[in-house]
Amino acid sequence: MHALAEMAARTQGALTLGIDLGGTKILAGVVDGAGKIVGRGRLETPFADGTAAIGEALVVAADLALREAGAGRERVEALAVAAPGTVDAENGVLLRSGNLSATNWKILESLRGPFSTARLRLENDVRLAALGEARLGAGRGAETMVAVWVGTGIGGAVIRGGRIHRGWNRNAGEIGMTRIDFRRVKPGSAEGTLEGIAAKVGIEAWLRKKIEGGEKTCLQKAISKRNSRLKSLQLRDAALAKDALALRALTRSAKAVGLAMANVFDVFSPDLFVLGGGVAMDVGSSYLAEVRKWADTFAFSQELGKLRIEPAALGDDGGLLGAALYARE
Repeated sequence: MHALAEMAARTQGALTLGIDLGGTKILAGVVDGAGKIVGRGRLETPFADGTAAIGEALVVAADLALREAGAGRERVEALAVAAPGTVDAENGVLLRSGNLSATNWKILESLRGPFSTARLRLENDVRLAALGEARLGAGRGAETMVAVWVGTGIGGAVIRGGRIHRGWNRNAGEIGMTRIDFRRVKPGSAEGTLEGIAAKVGIEAWLRKKIEGGEKTCLQKAISKRNSRLKSLQLRDAALAKDALALRALTRSAKAVGLAMANVFDVFSPDLFVLGGGVAMDVGSSYLAEVRKWADTFAFSQELGKLRIEPAALGDDGGLLGAALYARE
């Protein structure tokens, strides 16, 4: 009884829900008026089952977080979803997301019934994680910050003066879609893009090709499993085990990310890059060191200002905290 009273006391007042929809997992967080996470929910993303199943999973994850916070749906004043892919934030539409096989999905409709009294918003997942880092994490104090998130895919964001810079097309920051290998680029394809080379989807494709060519790796079983995706922790464990093929894959990924950052620095020269996402954070310091090495190697002019890269500080909470901040705006 005392625990229930204590929980009710710390969740008094209106609450905000942030939901971070990823290619492999959904994270939901209930955030109080002080910006503190008071309840969490986590589920695997049913990416192979279609948008209806994913929409239902968003509600389940939200309910899990509310249950931990000891609060009901009616207490939620505002809710935002951080989704991977190209978004029409004004109309709440996920225009396309390769990681979820979704096109023109009115994602907020899944939540409108269960959360009928809440204000609902949508934004790209990395833009919201970057917003969280800019205001609460590694990007505090930076006037201009560029985020690069290496996970299932690769997303990016530009933060200027503590606010998301959306640009003319309202989807600025998509560094993962920049073409870095002109020999392989194809219209409408991820071939030759940073994402197609350095993200988990690119790493997995490269490893599969090497395995088919007869090379060995401890990741072979994970790569060959149907309707499953390689996990960042599996990559980390393979690297720690000194698996030669996994180490080559990660070095290749980090070199591509460093090259892309150097290109952005040469054009835009932001105060700071923040590196996040499942691959970067789970593999850790060795991946960060490789990215820094290659970014420093390829950057053209650093005499009057050095290229700076810091790891994301908020971990898995970045997306849902950024979503909660955005929901309140």
